Amino acid sequence: MPTPTSAARRPVGGRPRDPQIDAAILTAVRELLAEEGYGRLSFETVARRAGVTRPTIYRRWSSKPQLVHEAVFPARSDSAVLIPDTGDFAADVRRMITDTVASYARPEARAALPGLLTDLSQDPRLRAEVIDGLENRVREQFRALVRAACERGAVRADADADVLFDAVLGAVFTRAVAHYDIDIPAGFVDTLTALVVDGVAARAGDR
Repeated sequence: MPTPTSAARRPVGGRPRDPQIDAAILTAVRELLAEEGYGRLSFETVARRAGVTRPTIYRRWSSKPQLVHEAVFPARSDSAVLIPDTGDFAADVRRMITDTVASYARPEARAALPGLLTDLSQDPRLRAEVIDGLENRVREQFRALVRAACERGAVRADADADVLFDAVLGAVFTRAVAHYDIDIPAGFVDTLTALVVDGVAARAGDR
Protein backbone atom coordinates (compact mmCIF):
# COMPACT_ATOMS: atom_id res chain seq x y z
CA MET A 1 0.00 0.00 0.00
CA PRO A 2 1.18 3.60 -0.56
CA THR A 3 2.61 5.27 2.48
CA PRO A 4 2.13 8.41 4.61
CA THR A 5 4.37 11.12 5.87
CA SER A 6 6.55 10.29 8.85
CA ALA A 7 4.23 11.76 11.47
CA ALA A 8 5.28 9.07 13.95
CA ARG A 9 8.97 9.90 13.84
CA ARG A 10 10.30 11.59 16.96
CA PRO A 11 11.09 15.30 16.47
CA VAL A 12 14.77 16.05 16.46
CA GLY A 13 16.35 19.31 17.58
CA GLY A 14 19.86 20.63 17.22
CA ARG A 15 21.97 19.80 14.21
CA PRO A 16 20.34 18.82 10.92
CA ARG A 17 19.85 15.11 10.37
CA ASP A 18 22.44 13.26 8.30
CA PRO A 19 20.49 11.56 5.46
CA GLN A 20 23.29 9.05 4.96
CA ILE A 21 22.86 7.81 8.53
CA ASP A 22 19.09 7.59 8.05
CA ALA A 23 19.58 5.60 4.84
CA ALA A 24 22.05 3.22 6.48
CA ILE A 25 19.65 2.54 9.36
CA LEU A 26 16.62 1.96 7.12
CA THR A 27 18.62 -0.28 4.79
CA ALA A 28 19.80 -2.31 7.77
CA VAL A 29 16.20 -2.74 8.93
CA ARG A 30 15.07 -4.03 5.53
CA GLU A 31 17.99 -6.44 5.29
CA LEU A 32 17.47 -7.82 8.80
CA LEU A 33 13.73 -8.25 8.29
CA ALA A 34 14.30 -10.30 5.15
CA GLU A 35 17.05 -12.35 6.78
CA GLU A 36 15.78 -12.91 10.32
CA GLY A 37 12.18 -11.67 10.58
CA TYR A 38 10.41 -9.07 12.67
CA GLY A 39 10.64 -10.86 16.00
CA ARG A 40 14.44 -11.00 16.06
CA LEU A 41 14.95 -7.43 14.93
CA SER A 42 16.00 -4.97 17.63
CA PHE A 43 17.60 -1.55 17.86
CA GLU A 44 20.81 -3.33 18.87
CA THR A 45 20.91 -5.57 15.80
CA VAL A 46 20.02 -2.64 13.54
CA ALA A 47 22.72 -0.45 15.10
CA ARG A 48 25.30 -3.18 14.62
CA ARG A 49 24.36 -3.73 10.97
CA ALA A 50 24.18 0.01 10.18
CA GLY A 51 27.41 0.85 11.99
CA VAL A 52 25.78 3.33 14.38
CA THR A 53 24.95 3.46 18.07
CA ARG A 54 21.55 2.68 19.58
CA PRO A 55 21.11 6.29 20.80
CA THR A 56 21.56 7.39 17.18
CA ILE A 57 18.51 5.33 16.27
CA TYR A 58 16.48 6.39 19.32
CA ARG A 59 17.03 10.04 18.44
CA ARG A 60 15.24 9.37 15.14
CA TRP A 61 12.63 6.71 15.98
CA SER A 62 11.22 6.14 19.44
CA SER A 63 9.98 2.58 18.89
CA LYS A 64 10.53 -0.52 16.81
CA PRO A 65 7.14 -0.28 15.03
CA GLN A 66 7.86 3.31 13.95
CA LEU A 67 11.29 2.34 12.66
CA VAL A 68 10.07 -0.74 10.82
CA HIS A 69 7.11 1.03 9.25
CA GLU A 70 9.27 3.79 7.82
CA ALA A 71 11.88 1.32 6.57
CA VAL A 72 9.32 -0.88 4.83
CA PHE A 73 6.87 1.81 3.72
CA PRO A 74 8.83 5.02 3.03
CA ALA A 75 7.04 8.30 3.67
CA ARG A 76 5.12 10.25 1.03
CA SER A 77 3.64 13.71 0.96
CA ASP A 78 0.16 14.19 2.40
CA SER A 79 -0.85 15.70 -0.95
CA ALA A 80 0.28 12.69 -3.01
CA VAL A 81 -2.34 11.14 -5.29
CA LEU A 82 -2.10 7.48 -4.35
CA ILE A 83 -4.90 6.18 -6.59
CA PRO A 84 -5.03 8.23 -9.81
CA ASP A 85 -8.28 8.45 -11.77
CA THR A 86 -7.49 8.22 -15.49
CA GLY A 87 -11.11 7.71 -16.54
CA ASP A 88 -10.58 3.99 -17.18
CA PHE A 89 -11.97 2.26 -14.08
CA ALA A 90 -10.66 -1.21 -14.94
CA ALA A 91 -7.16 0.09 -15.63
CA ASP A 92 -7.16 2.18 -12.46
CA VAL A 93 -8.26 -0.75 -10.31
CA ARG A 94 -5.65 -2.97 -11.92
CA ARG A 95 -2.95 -0.39 -11.22
CA MET A 96 -4.06 -0.11 -7.60
CA ILE A 97 -3.95 -3.88 -7.15
CA THR A 98 -0.59 -4.14 -8.92
CA ASP A 99 0.91 -1.43 -6.70
CA THR A 100 -0.49 -3.01 -3.54
CA VAL A 101 0.84 -6.45 -4.48
CA ALA A 102 4.25 -4.97 -5.27
CA SER A 103 4.31 -3.19 -1.90
CA TYR A 104 3.18 -6.14 0.21
CA ALA A 105 5.07 -8.87 -1.64
CA ARG A 106 8.55 -7.53 -0.93
CA PRO A 107 10.46 -9.88 1.44
CA GLU A 108 10.82 -7.21 4.12
CA ALA A 109 7.11 -6.37 4.00
CA ARG A 110 6.02 -9.99 4.18
CA ALA A 111 8.33 -10.50 7.16
CA ALA A 112 7.32 -7.31 8.95
CA LEU A 113 3.56 -6.96 8.62
CA PRO A 114 2.20 -9.67 10.97
CA GLY A 115 4.39 -8.61 13.90
CA LEU A 116 4.08 -4.92 13.09
CA LEU A 117 0.29 -5.02 13.08
CA THR A 118 0.28 -6.99 16.34
CA ASP A 119 2.48 -4.41 18.04
CA LEU A 120 0.45 -1.52 16.69
CA SER A 121 -2.79 -3.10 17.93
CA GLN A 122 -1.46 -2.73 21.48
CA ASP A 123 -1.00 1.04 21.07
CA PRO A 124 -4.00 2.83 19.50
CA ARG A 125 -2.24 6.20 19.50
CA LEU A 126 0.74 4.83 17.63
CA ARG A 127 -1.47 2.93 15.22
CA ALA A 128 -3.34 6.16 14.45
CA GLU A 129 -0.05 7.92 13.73
CA VAL A 130 1.50 5.16 11.67
CA ILE A 131 -1.34 3.47 9.77
CA ASP A 132 -4.84 4.86 10.23
CA GLY A 133 -4.20 8.24 8.64
CA LEU A 134 -2.75 6.57 5.56
CA GLU A 135 -5.59 4.08 5.25
CA ASN A 136 -8.17 6.85 5.50
CA ARG A 137 -6.44 8.81 2.73
CA VAL A 138 -6.20 5.83 0.41
CA ARG A 139 -9.75 4.73 1.17
CA GLU A 140 -11.15 8.18 0.40
CA GLN A 141 -9.26 8.33 -2.88
CA PHE A 142 -10.70 4.94 -3.81
CA ARG A 143 -14.21 6.14 -2.93
CA ALA A 144 -13.68 9.10 -5.27
CA LEU A 145 -12.53 6.71 -8.00
CA VAL A 146 -15.68 4.62 -7.63
CA ARG A 147 -17.94 7.70 -7.49
CA ALA A 148 -16.44 9.04 -10.72
CA ALA A 149 -16.90 5.66 -12.41
CA CYS A 150 -20.54 5.63 -11.27
CA GLU A 151 -21.09 9.08 -12.73
CA ARG A 152 -19.64 7.91 -16.06
CA GLY A 153 -21.96 4.92 -16.04
CA ALA A 154 -19.15 2.39 -15.83
CA VAL A 155 -20.05 1.20 -12.33
CA ARG A 156 -23.42 0.45 -10.71
CA ALA A 157 -24.83 3.21 -8.53
CA ASP A 158 -25.16 0.82 -5.59
CA ALA A 159 -21.47 -0.22 -5.64
CA ASP A 160 -20.00 -0.08 -2.13
CA ALA A 161 -16.51 1.39 -2.44
CA ASP A 162 -15.54 0.41 1.11
CA VAL A 163 -16.42 -3.23 0.53
CA LEU A 164 -14.40 -3.24 -2.69
CA PHE A 165 -11.46 -1.61 -0.94
CA ASP A 166 -11.55 -4.15 1.88
CA ALA A 167 -11.83 -7.00 -0.62
CA VAL A 168 -8.72 -5.85 -2.47
CA LEU A 169 -6.63 -5.32 0.66
CA GLY A 170 -7.87 -8.55 2.23
CA ALA A 171 -7.09 -10.62 -0.85
CA VAL A 172 -3.63 -9.12 -1.29
CA PHE A 173 -2.80 -9.39 2.42
CA THR A 174 -3.86 -13.03 2.51
CA ARG A 175 -1.76 -13.95 -0.52
CA ALA A 176 1.30 -11.86 0.25
CA VAL A 177 1.45 -11.93 4.04
CA ALA A 178 -0.72 -14.65 5.59
CA HIS A 179 0.75 -17.12 3.08
CA TYR A 180 4.20 -15.57 3.04
CA ASP A 181 5.86 -18.87 2.17
CA ILE A 182 3.84 -19.30 -1.05
CA ASP A 183 4.58 -17.43 -4.26
CA ILE A 184 1.84 -15.16 -5.57
CA PRO A 185 0.38 -16.72 -8.75
CA ALA A 186 1.22 -14.99 -12.01
CA GLY A 187 -2.44 -14.37 -12.82
CA PHE A 188 -3.42 -13.09 -9.38
CA VAL A 189 -3.67 -9.41 -10.36
CA ASP A 190 -5.73 -10.13 -13.46
CA THR A 191 -8.09 -12.45 -11.59
CA LEU A 192 -8.66 -10.06 -8.70
CA THR A 193 -9.11 -7.11 -11.06
CA ALA A 194 -11.75 -9.01 -13.02
CA LEU A 195 -13.61 -9.97 -9.84
CA VAL A 196 -13.73 -6.36 -8.66
CA VAL A 197 -14.50 -4.71 -11.99
CA ASP A 198 -16.98 -7.28 -13.27
CA GLY A 199 -18.68 -7.45 -9.89
CA VAL A 200 -19.70 -3.78 -9.99
CA ALA A 201 -20.00 -3.21 -13.73
CA ALA A 202 -23.08 -1.24 -14.76
CA ARG A 203 -25.82 -3.40 -16.27
CA ALA A 204 -28.12 -2.58 -19.14
CA GLY A 205 -30.90 -0.32 -17.89
CA ASP A 206 -28.92 0.98 -14.89
CA ARG A 207 -28.92 4.45 -16.39
